[in-house]
Amino acid sequence: MNPLLPVRRLMATDLITVAPTTPLGEASALFGQHQIHHLLVVEGGRLVGLLSTSDYLRLLDKSSTATTVADLMSSKLVKLEPDDTVRTAANLFRMNRFHALPVMGKSGEAIGIVTTHDLVRLLDDEEIELKDYRTR
Repeated sequence: MNPLLPVRRLMATDLITVAPTTPLGEASALFGQHQIHHLLVVEGGRLVGLLSTSDYLRLLDKSSTATTVADLMSSKLVKLEPDDTVRTAANLFRMNRFHALPVMGKSGEAIGIVTTHDLVRLLDDEEIELKDYRTR
């Protein structure tokens, strides 16, 4: 795997977004419908948060009164630019223990998302030659 590959080469661009006011039931349905684990939260064309399936664990707290995406989403986001490298993404994942990074365009709009799944897929798609299995 080339760690200097720009993330624009592996980011997903078919973004599924929700608003902060989206009911949690609707967001949950989108996760299942699109078989994804992260939703970008957009308000007025601006990225304001990220909702992941793991955010739903907070609902296990009996005192939770969450009903909308805004109640569970993460709003302090680390973001990438399209020319940031795979190595940068991997380092951010490792240091911060999250699994998705929004990719932002020059105008500040979300243009993609990179997940740990994308890195695994990149590694798995790498061509391997027989000589790579040679014992030393």
